[in-house]
Amino acid sequence: MKPSSVIPGVVLKTKFITSDKKAFQDYVDYVDREEAKKEQGANEKLFTLYQDYMDNPNKTSSLFTQQSNRLNEEEKKQLKKLFEAAQKNNSIMWQDVITFHNPWLQENGLYDADTHTVDEKKLMDITRQSMKEMLKRERLNESAVWSAAIHYNTGNIHIHIATVEPQPTRERGKRKPKTLDAMKSTVVNQILNRGEQQQKINDLIRKDMVGKKKQDSSLRWKNRDIQPLFLQIYNHLPEDKRQWQYSYRTLKPMKPFIDVLSHKYIEKY
Repeated sequence: MKPSSVIPGVVLKTKFITSDKKAFQDYVDYVDREEAKKEQGANEKLFTLYQDYMDNPNKTSSLFTQQSNRLNEEEKKQLKKLFEAAQKNNSIMWQDVITFHNPWLQENGLYDADTHTVDEKKLMDITRQSMKEMLKRERLNESAVWSAAIHYNTGNIHIHIATVEPQPTRERGKRKPKTLDAMKSTVVNQILNRGEQQQKINDLIRKDMVGKKKQDSSLRWKNRDIQPLFLQIYNHLPEDKRQWQYSYRTLKPMKPFIDVLSHKYIEKY
């Protein structure tokens, strides 16, 4: 295989802007009005910050932060105040874009190409771990705030992240290369580790639990309290067995039952 044919699973692009740039104010407006992306004709002016990356802002998830998966109105107001304070105090704004190769996400159980759905919650958690690593290495963990959004407007799912200091502690925007390497490594390792864990869970369900069910048509299980729960889940699984993956959204209604069953099974065996 030629080196040029190798497609990376994760790419990190980064830059920074100063408070006097128009893109800074555009993002402040975007923080407060991200839901306006649903309004016709209100898109372009709200997304100037990412005009180099975005063609269709309608295919964008809601803002999320360290504390929240989806900001409510009050949280957006508070976030906007922090970004306004950062701009007023001449903070740097760091802009990071984490881009994924979709087939790689699918291999690791985070994306379903058939339904075009992604496990947003897991990507949010992975982003948080990456940002935690960056802030710690740059000594910004006590002073910085960030917000992010998952975007779907290109061929590859990607996450935009904006970071500022309401009370700036530094004037230089450049971050250490080792910091950026650590950010990317954290994303990759979180996904790969999760992929290994997910495979173990899938094997447990498919080979041990479902496999034993097929071998024992009488369902004479040693642990009778598991049987009704197992049947409830088994009878509600999608017909397409390719969707028998815990991360698929088609299984979302059954996840609480799967969690209980997995816990009981692991405790017993």
